[in-house]
Amino acid sequence: MGGRFDGKVAIVTGSSSGIGKSTALRMAREGAAVCVVANRNAEGGQATADEITRGGGRAAFVQADVSVWADCQRVVEATLAEFGRVDVLVNNAGVTRIAAVQEMTEEFWDAVLGTNLKSAFMMSRFAVADMQKRGAGSIVNVSSVHAEQTRAGHAAYAASKAGMCGLTRAMALEFAPHGVRVNCILPGTIDITLHPRDGRPVDRQAWRPRPSTFQAMGRLGSPDEVAAAICFLASEEAQFVNGATLVADGGLLCILGDRP
Repeated sequence: MGGRFDGKVAIVTGSSSGIGKSTALRMAREGAAVCVVANRNAEGGQATADEITRGGGRAAFVQADVSVWADCQRVVEATLAEFGRVDVLVNNAGVTRIAAVQEMTEEFWDAVLGTNLKSAFMMSRFAVADMQKRGAGSIVNVSSVHAEQTRAGHAAYAASKAGMCGLTRAMALEFAPHGVRVNCILPGTIDITLHPRDGRPVDRQAWRPRPSTFQAMGRLGSPDEVAAAICFLASEEAQFVNGATLVADGGLLCILGDRP
């Protein structure tokens, strides 16, 4: 244990599996105390926290629905009570739901936007107060290549992810005078079978990602690779990076427009 995040405290939402889990584990290995946040997969969230503590790190698990105002406030309060500060916030919680616009209900739209976009606003609103007191902090919003290029059926998802990019830029301007940086990352197609989801292994045979030929590098990305990029943005190595959007997609956006 030890490294770029020595003495720092990080909150990582949606960290029961996938990119969030990899990010929480990596930050812990590099010295951070981590508040692991998950809702539907509470067992997975607790497992992430337990893995950190078994490795000699510090972690706490909070089960919370980050689309709910009071839950976001409770996450930050629990982090401050346990660790005394908040230095890094990674807004990773998200859902992917596909439907044609004319088939979407209001509840469908609200569920996607609430989890993917509204949560980033609310978590940032509560976490930034402690960062501002100390004149330093970093927020990383996990968006998607769907913010730039999308497909039919992804209207709610694409809107939420594009919204995260706009929210990132606006908050970067607002928080910069207080020493708080806000950046955004756009992952491409990531191999989600590497971690269980909702407490169950992902069926590799049933999962149908974009074929590897869609990626300029000829393969899917891993959660660990995206976590590495997130940790860079969150670290002091990126102290002059603010309001930026970093694409981590293996070159997907270079060719996506040419594919059917």
